[in-house]
Amino acid sequence: MTVVSVTRLRLRSVRFLLRLHWETWKIRRSLQKAPGFLRGKLLVDRKMAFWTMTIWRDVDSMLAFRDSPAHAAVMPKVGLWCDEASVVHWEAETDQLPTWKEAYRRMTESGKLSPLKIKSRDHEAHRFRKPVVSKSRETPIQPRMT
Repeated sequence: MTVVSVTRLRLRSVRFLLRLHWETWKIRRSLQKAPGFLRGKLLVDRKMAFWTMTIWRDVDSMLAFRDSPAHAAVMPKVGLWCDEASVVHWEAETDQLPTWKEAYRRMTESGKLSPLKIKSRDHEAHRFRKPVVSKSRETPIQPRMT
């Protein structure tokens, strides 16, 4: 059994875009070296929404990365930068990443909302827009062998 983790963030202002890009770069470098990380992908959606999907060897590996300095440092900023933010995790039978369609289904059915300073109406209503998926919008992430 593996664990899939999906996040969805939507920036509330373009002024946070550069900072999000920088923090994402740092987190991605840390993620690629994280024990138990198998693979992942990022999706740049429309209207400043961003999805991440990662697959982990086990829950402990995923939680260790969530609590790591690189990831933990940015989490409080999400509450200020975003007007929509959610996460969902589930166990999977394989080590292959699911489709974005599956990620959207899981987020809609059991996604957990993050606490935010300013919330959109969609966030408050627990509504998510379906992601627009294309190869040009998606970036794969592979573990870095050290």
